Amino acid sequence: MTRSFTADADWCILCNAEGRYSVWPALYDLPVGWTRIGSPTSRDACLTEIEALWQDPRPVALQQAMDMQLESTQ
Repeated sequence: MTRSFTADADWCILCNAEGRYSVWPALYDLPVGWTRIGSPTSRDACLTEIEALWQDPRPVALQQAMDMQLESTQ
């Protein structure tokens, strides 16, 4: 199946279990393993919001492992 993504369409922010974010065309069903965050809006607005939300690009599992390692050394 070919999908056409256009910048003019409404987009939404997605987040997965590892705390990674993405933009996705609101017209299409969500990919497995991703959850919609907020309401559909422009692609640029989604990217701006992701920039504010996603301060730590490490996957959640890595963040937790590093936090546990830090706690065990204190």
